[in-house]
Amino acid sequence: MDLMVPLKPGGETPLYEQIYEYIKKEIRTGGLRAAVRLPSTRRLAEHLKVSRSTTQMAYDQLLAEGYIEAVPYRGYFVCETDGLLEIGRAWGDGSG
Repeated sequence: MDLMVPLKPGGETPLYEQIYEYIKKEIRTGGLRAAVRLPSTRRLAEHLKVSRSTTQMAYDQLLAEGYIEAVPYRGYFVCETDGLLEIGRAWGDGSG
């Protein structure tokens, strides 16, 4: 599966945050359903032409918030999100 993340390089929002927000939105709106396997961080980085650390930071945030899970030796999968609450922006909102 290749995600078609619309990136704006050089914009105000860092690339990892753009990837994170896109995947989070797709999960919350049903575009990505529970149990769907996501591309590896390496494959996504190659597809989007960004560094692997960029995709890893996006996935790490999604993991921390419970949107995806990492299954050893299998990959990243979308989690069931019915019980998740939307708390606010993860970056740059000044609420730190």
